[in-house]
Amino acid sequence: MNLLIVRMNINPFNSQTFIDVWTKHFNKNEKVFTFNFIKKASFTKHKSLPYYINVGKNLTNGLDYEISEKNETDYKNKVFLLRDIPTYFNIPTYKEYGALKLIKIFQYEGYITKVSNYNSLEDYLNTIYKSNTRSKLKRNIKRLEACFDVDFVMHYGDISKEHFDDVFQEFYNLFEKRYANKQEPCGELNPVIWNYYTELAFKMINESTASLFVVYCDKKPIGVTFSYHFEDALIEALTVFDIDFYRYNIGHTTILKMLEWSFENNVKTFDYTQGNFEYKKRWSSDTYDTHYHLFYDSKSIKSTIIANFIEFYFNFKRAFREKNYNKIYHQLKYKMFGSNKPDAVVIESYHVKKIEENLPVKSNLKALDLESNQFISVRRAIYDFLYMNPQKANTIQLYGTQDVDNCFFAFGEKDILKIVKNES
Repeated sequence: MNLLIVRMNINPFNSQTFIDVWTKHFNKNEKVFTFNFIKKASFTKHKSLPYYINVGKNLTNGLDYEISEKNETDYKNKVFLLRDIPTYFNIPTYKEYGALKLIKIFQYEGYITKVSNYNSLEDYLNTIYKSNTRSKLKRNIKRLEACFDVDFVMHYGDISKEHFDDVFQEFYNLFEKRYANKQEPCGELNPVIWNYYTELAFKMINESTASLFVVYCDKKPIGVTFSYHFEDALIEALTVFDIDFYRYNIGHTTILKMLEWSFENNVKTFDYTQGNFEYKKRWSSDTYDTHYHLFYDSKSIKSTIIANFIEFYFNFKRAFREKNYNKIYHQLKYKMFGSNKPDAVVIESYHVKKIEENLPVKSNLKALDLESNQFISVRRAIYDFLYMNPQKANTIQLYGTQDVDNCFFAFGEKDILKIVKNES
């Protein structure tokens, strides 16, 4: 999995590619502003107020900037907000700069693995997991490889448009399937946002400022993670796995393999980003804080009022979020007003057992397509069975009975299986 790593010193969210793509999709190609007092940052302006927010707004995963050492005054009578500044970026301590004041607004806790602090992946795993957990992680991979033709591929620095389009379409399909199963909103599935990611990802992967890690099973993506790269940091942005493979813990396998790649390719920081998810706590070695940095001209009454309101607004949002009110709000909004919601994916319970007597005759059965969405519950039940009874999944043929609903037979390379729906 070793690749030629091209270290990019420019923050991906300050790159011209990011600016151009984000502006095209969200800013109607309107003017982007830069200022002499602050370097490495671009802004878009509020329609009527002297308030500027970083290009990318809520679609960034870690900004950096520098305050000019020269006595610049183009901040006068203005307010500037930069979102998503992680503390591990080590932005220089702000020094007094004329009437320019800085307010740091805490928003999230994030999680990282400091890869550079460990000699190897094995060394790191020994520090965060007990032997039984480490054995389970390895067993998950062995079982997956016993049942499927598996490839772990990091697309970084070079991917063809044709292959990218195929993978990214599967990426979308997995997101849709996952959230249809959860019956929860997923902002990334908004066509405008997904079209933005589609254009951005292809360009940035080929520029080595982003990557796409893919778990292929029988040539089909079952786990996909899109990440940004900045100097020696890998910043996870979007990740999803196929719910058919729930038993195989594809999410944990993905992190394990991406950490393996990070150790092999001199990545020093693996950033799981913000969000209070259990898997991030389990895999990380350290935490960091994410702040919004709010600059304003303290001699301007108007700027001071705007800055104080912005500070209050984001502090209120954080408190609202920390009480989980935002999750309740979005779920209610999704159920009541969500448009273009995919049909719910409901996983029904099936029992699978090997049969050795009274074997079914294929000619008396109806051949079925195991890969059809119609049989998602049956497929998942079979895959769960294969986890404990490894054999190649691509040899399995599914058949249904002519006169009995919810009863199926599967013919594999080792076993003949009977799959029956459990009674409620």
